[in-house]
Amino acid sequence: MRFSKILLTLCVANLAGLAFLAPAASAEDLYATSISGSKINKVNTNTLGVTTLLNTPSAADSLIFDGSGRIIYTQLYTGELRRFDPVSSTDTLIATGFNEPADLTLEPGGHSVLVSEYLGGKIDRVNLNTNVVTTLLTPGLTPEGLTYDASGRLFANLGNRFGGPNGKFVAQIDPVTGAILATSAGLDSLDGLTYDPYTGKLFAASLFGNGVYEIDPNNLTSVTSHFFGQLNTPDGITSDGIGNIWIANAGDAHIYQYNIGANTLTQNAFVSGLDDLAPASGLGSFQSTPEPGSVVLLMAAGLVAGGIWRRRRSH
Repeated sequence: MRFSKILLTLCVANLAGLAFLAPAASAEDLYATSISGSKINKVNTNTLGVTTLLNTPSAADSLIFDGSGRIIYTQLYTGELRRFDPVSSTDTLIATGFNEPADLTLEPGGHSVLVSEYLGGKIDRVNLNTNVVTTLLTPGLTPEGLTYDASGRLFANLGNRFGGPNGKFVAQIDPVTGAILATSAGLDSLDGLTYDPYTGKLFAASLFGNGVYEIDPNNLTSVTSHFFGQLNTPDGITSDGIGNIWIANAGDAHIYQYNIGANTLTQNAFVSGLDDLAPASGLGSFQSTPEPGSVVLLMAAGLVAGGIWRRRRSH
């Protein structure tokens, strides 16, 4: 048994070295789309460095990660949903025929995504295994941001972007039937939407109100406004789950950091043509995808530990 412990220690140590060889995404990384630049970028929020991952066929709007670390993204003006594999550098068409597909969310289980059709007035479900597209609901007008919270409730920004200060609202939607279960009061020009596990709240960007709403998902009636007039057409929005909300401020093409605890808003990296940010935590985030080296490490350590356990049971 002493030899087995030594073997396990050496195996884990050596495989940890192998895991280091796999490129790892870290907490300071964000992923962003550029509409005018037709790009998907990786952004380091510490160094403010921006690296192009993919020159997209046309204007890239929204992006998420699937369970294999591939990027699912929308092509706004060509009506496409596509998948980019950063390991093989392959970019493939998943589905087409959307009327300005805007925002995305990965669904629990990771086998499907929801897509909001900005001009189509629909929210569609796309099966990532079969590429089959079905319509979940047709609320009309300009649906945009989509997100699931930690308990599996689905929320979307519905209404009319150009309907004035009360033109849009956050809706809770039954993910099976598409029924609208609850709505917030009218809010100003909602675009991106995210769930923040740090506070348990929803955060929505107000494109023309130039600020951010914080909304209680339990009732949708408790709404707090942040930094209105201090941003410039904020579009995409995401939470890192550790106390920060990151905002894609399209007006000046900078990412902004809202530190919740300190209640501060800080300008971060410049991304030309900035539109949206991938989820930084939870469903569809790069951090929910195990690194290849980490998977190997866990599997090998599990095999060794499993062998030790079986030998112990045999005595």
